[in-house]
Amino acid sequence: MIIKNKEPKDYQYIIFDLDGTLVDSSPDIIETIKYISKFYGFVEKSDAFIRSCIGGGARKVLLKVFGEDKETLIDSEILPLFVKRYTENCHKNALAYPGVKAILEYYKQQGKALSVATFKIRSATEKILKTLELYDYFDILVTADDVKNPKPDPECIYAILKYYGCEKFQVILIGDTQTDYLTGTNAGIDVCGVTYGYGAPEAVRALNPAYVIDRMEELKEVVL
Repeated sequence: MIIKNKEPKDYQYIIFDLDGTLVDSSPDIIETIKYISKFYGFVEKSDAFIRSCIGGGARKVLLKVFGEDKETLIDSEILPLFVKRYTENCHKNALAYPGVKAILEYYKQQGKALSVATFKIRSATEKILKTLELYDYFDILVTADDVKNPKPDPECIYAILKYYGCEKFQVILIGDTQTDYLTGTNAGIDVCGVTYGYGAPEAVRALNPAYVIDRMEELKEVVL
C-alpha cells in the first residue's frame, strides 16, 4: 500500500540509501559477525537478531550485537577486524531488492540525477554496486569515508546538494529507517520511506514521511 502524505511530485534529484533500500547486504554482514563470534568465543546470536541490529554503521551494529560492555574491545580490535573481513566478502551474497535495477533504469532514461548516501565505507559500497551492476547509474556516492558527521546529520545530503548545485525542493531521499528519515528531514528535503528493508514497516509508517512504499516499483507513483 502506498501512503501519500504529500502530492506526488516531479523530483529531479533522487538520493538513495544503500543498505535496506537498494541492496540487502545482511547475509554478508551476518556471516562476518558470526565469524567474529566464533573467533572470540562469544555466544552466537541468531541470524534474525543480527539482522535486527543492522543500521547506523558498523560500530553501532557491533555494540548492539555484542553489548555495550565490550565497547573498548570493539573499538580496539573487533571493529577493525569486521571492516577487513566484511570488505573482503561484502559482495558475495548481497542482492539488489526486487525492482531496483528497473527503477534506476527508468529514472535514468527520464534524465533524473541519481545518487547514494550511505553509512557504509566507500570500498564496500563500490564493490557491492559494481558486483550488482548498479554502480554506473549514480553520479555521486557519499559514504562514511566522505563525511565527518554521519547520518542523521545532514552533511551527506548537503554534499550531494553542493555537487549538483540544486535546490532542496527538487530533491527526495529514499530510505528504510528512522535514521534516513531524520537525515532527510534535518537537511530540509522530502523523504520516501520503504517498508521492505531493515526498518520495521510500522515504524517507517509512523514517521509520516512524504511517502511510504512497500515495493521499489511503487516509487513511480510518487516520484513522477
